[in-house]
Amino acid sequence: MKRIISSVLCAAFMLTALFGCGSATESSNSEVSAPKASSDVSEASESGMENPPEALGKSKEQIKSDFLKKADEVKVEENSVTFVDGSNNEVTISKNPQKPVSLYGSLSTLWYEAGGKLYGTIGGDSTIELYKEYIGRDITADEGMKVMADSSSGKKWNVESIIASQPDLIICSMAMSGYATIKEPAAAADIPVIAVEYNDFSDYLKWFKVFSALNGQDELWESVAMKALDDVADIISSSDFETKPKVFSMFSGSKSLQANTSNTVVGGMISQLGAQNIVDLWENKDKAERLEINLETVVASDPDIILVQCHAESETARQQVKEIYGYNAVWNSLRAVKEGKVFYLEKALFHNKPNSRFSEAYKQLSDILHGES
Repeated sequence: MKRIISSVLCAAFMLTALFGCGSATESSNSEVSAPKASSDVSEASESGMENPPEALGKSKEQIKSDFLKKADEVKVEENSVTFVDGSNNEVTISKNPQKPVSLYGSLSTLWYEAGGKLYGTIGGDSTIELYKEYIGRDITADEGMKVMADSSSGKKWNVESIIASQPDLIICSMAMSGYATIKEPAAAADIPVIAVEYNDFSDYLKWFKVFSALNGQDELWESVAMKALDDVADIISSSDFETKPKVFSMFSGSKSLQANTSNTVVGGMISQLGAQNIVDLWENKDKAERLEINLETVVASDPDIILVQCHAESETARQQVKEIYGYNAVWNSLRAVKEGKVFYLEKALFHNKPNSRFSEAYKQLSDILHGES
């Protein structure tokens, strides 16, 4: 039987090659299986999470406790907040900064959600759209707002100009060379810096607690963050852990398609919601977050559902998948493709940092995995 299946697959690949069934980019995405960490990272993307909380057999309260582990380590004092930052250093920041600056768009949205207001932030078209989506307006147009740069990439910053504006707090990401670029100039100017590693829901809870405490808005911890936690835990605890659908998750980046392991946010959510992420069964000695796609391996697993995490809008991702795999006989032989079980995940919920909307993301994904969509 194994020889017959192997022969069929081989014949399918030969037909694909003979009749030009794939584009030029197809071969680079479908025929390499070696682990490779994704280099396609944008301001709004995630780095992934280590060891996503295992929900199987746990009560709602246990799930909530797992998600709160990082937040529980934050120490809120009368005039300061102490926590371990993204560079793994313990730092203490004074409450109520008067001239805070955020050098990462998604962190700016979180700062406002946690009751704060910024003196300076990042601009640029895509970031402004982020502000409109999550804050409800373009904050770069607010009176007195200083636009520090048009990109969250530290390599594009005018550091001297940022320091010259004399902020009393700088919030930056560990991603896109942000912290590496600003840490030494800020230290020389005696400006405190919060280096943020924000990958998943547990990180959201941690940083919401830090930000709301710094802004003197502790009541928002209960009304916003804890409500989101309660909703997420309810969704996970009520998930169907019996059927365990097999899921193949892809990331649609600007240049390629890659497979999501459970070390990514989406991959981790799949596992938390009681599904089997087939990519976790692939060889991954380097524990990469994303792997190159081998269609033969995907066919062998025969996934029930295919998920596409969209770097841009869903229509762009649809076109990318069509160009790469649309005429590929092996792709079209997949049961999930034939049954119309290919789902494109909303950028705002699954690529950007959704903040308090994490519960929407979990609900939408749960509905897909367990037959409600």
